[in-house]
Amino acid sequence: MTVRELKRELSAKLNELENPQLEVRVLLSHFLSLSHSELITRDLEEVPEEKAERIMEAAAERRSGRPSAYITGHREFYGYDFHVSEDVLIPQPDTETLVEEAIRIIDRHNIHSVLDICTGSGAIISALKAERKDIAAFFSDLSSPALEIARENYERITGERAQCRLSDLFDAWSSFSFDMITANAPYVTLKCYEDVSMEVKMEPRLALLDYDDDGLGIIRRIIKNAPAYLSHEGFLLLEADFRQHGTIRKELEINGYGNIRTINDLGGRERVTIAQKA
Repeated sequence: MTVRELKRELSAKLNELENPQLEVRVLLSHFLSLSHSELITRDLEEVPEEKAERIMEAAAERRSGRPSAYITGHREFYGYDFHVSEDVLIPQPDTETLVEEAIRIIDRHNIHSVLDICTGSGAIISALKAERKDIAAFFSDLSSPALEIARENYERITGERAQCRLSDLFDAWSSFSFDMITANAPYVTLKCYEDVSMEVKMEPRLALLDYDDDGLGIIRRIIKNAPAYLSHEGFLLLEADFRQHGTIRKELEINGYGNIRTINDLGGRERVTIAQKA
């Protein structure tokens, strides 16, 4: 079977997905180790039977709802290649809003150290360290498998040894002080979880769900406890659902933070709220 013939079979198998041609390119590029342009210029090349069978099996997995990032084990984020598995959330483009704002703050203020909690795949802290090598970067997660993936991603992408700890939020960071704390913590409510796609439901519930009615139980804990770990006028950056930022701003005000503001994502929805320790 040639690459062209395999494309045709894959397109037919994945035609019910939102963008079947993109799905075909992702699978073929990964399993054949070809760029998107090479898939065009080399489409008459023969694909070994065993490899073709594996690709068709992967297409069946994708058709059943398994995310392509879990099938290939990779997801690009902020221009970097991240290893992912079912132990971590798949990094999303909207989270790049947090990274971009953090970089702006690092460039404008005296930011020497950054802690990323609920780090998952390590996407946020790895991208920050890769882009701004002078910062001292730290990260933690409650999940041991997730932390190992984050460690691997961080060290491969930055070329430096990771400073990370297994921790429920700040528990492992006593006596530390940071100029910036970032968090993409769980914030999906049980009610909203019922309506998410099958793909999202294949991601780890530990990293998605917050069991308070408004989904902000963990974020409230972060807001309450972060000042003890922030340096004078240190920054806290929180990602959440666009419907939650009004409440987050109020919680920050109640807890004495200043310079509170919210940044929109590429879709124009509120995505990241920033505040400073007073």
